[in-house]
Amino acid sequence: MTNIIFKQKNDEYKTIAATNGISLMLSAVKNEIDGIKAICGGNCSCATCHIVIEPDYRNIVAPLKPSEQMLLSRQRNKEPGSRLACQITVNERLNGMRVVVK
Repeated sequence: MTNIIFKQKNDEYKTIAATNGISLMLSAVKNEIDGIKAICGGNCSCATCHIVIEPDYRNIVAPLKPSEQMLLSRQRNKEPGSRLACQITVNERLNGMRVVVK
């Protein structure tokens, strides 16, 4: 398990024990993170799992794929570190990562 700290849409912080090997989106849904809707079920087609990753972890997660980049380019609230939680696989290197739900 890997601890991830979410700043939720309701401005509350919640630390979850995310399961290694699955997407950050699935872990967020399983732990009822406010603001992660995951309408497409993790198929990288809706951007309802938009998050911002803190700078120290941006180089640890896998790089953006073209489909993720396209969806994020349409988001008005995109900022440096914006990612889709469905495209990030949880692993032990992410332990302690902080993310903001957009």
